[in-house]
Amino acid sequence: METKIKVMTFNLRVRTEKDGKNCFDFRKEKILDVIARENPDLIGFQEASDTMLKWLKTNLLEYVVLGHGRNENYHGEGIPIAYRRDSFDLHRFEEMWLSYTPDQPASRMEGVGQSKYPRVMVYSELVPANGDTPIVFCNVHTDHRVDKARLAECMMVMQKLFAAKHRFVLTGDFNDRPDSESILSIVETADALGTVDATDEIKGSFHGFSGDVKDHKIDYIFTNLKTDPKSSYAVPDAGEDGVYYSDHAALCAFVEI
Repeated sequence: METKIKVMTFNLRVRTEKDGKNCFDFRKEKILDVIARENPDLIGFQEASDTMLKWLKTNLLEYVVLGHGRNENYHGEGIPIAYRRDSFDLHRFEEMWLSYTPDQPASRMEGVGQSKYPRVMVYSELVPANGDTPIVFCNVHTDHRVDKARLAECMMVMQKLFAAKHRFVLTGDFNDRPDSESILSIVETADALGTVDATDEIKGSFHGFSGDVKDHKIDYIFTNLKTDPKSSYAVPDAGEDGVYYSDHAALCAFVEI
């Protein structure tokens, strides 16, 4: 019997004092409120620093939070995932760099214009509590500067998913619009993998602490599980007194496992 679960992708916005009243310190409770209210089964976070990762692990007691920083010493900004303790068991976990040497910490993909910041992919295989067949749950945050780099990173991610031969959910901040070459390279795996943009109906996700996402969509949830994109949504953010839970809207979608 299939079970419907909720998936969330959530760019937390790394802590920086230049954000003023929207610095992470002043948004923390709003973030917890969003997660508690939405109660997702799977979460892919982006832009989590060491202190933010520790904070997530301390506060999200109903979840297992996994991941580490992208730097050579495994610290720095990371893209942890979270899954509900009562819904899944961990079968396999990897964190790899999106480079030609994915097992080398802080490695970068030379020749495609990748920025100075290393990019990583979190890969997990989770066994649902109601079954024995794992699903793959991946999370990424692709290059913020160069189209060619984003395309190369997305192709590497999809090659990993193709090799896994499992049902999958892929969350992330892809720093690119739906009609970009990198996003189309994912969508065009529909024939080979059955890939669907579960957030296809959502038109915007980034607002830069303005509250107005317009049509600026750079966050996505992709899957080859059964899903209805019409049921996906961006989590509202009223921005009380000009303070938002993030500069991105968290996106939610439902899949059946």
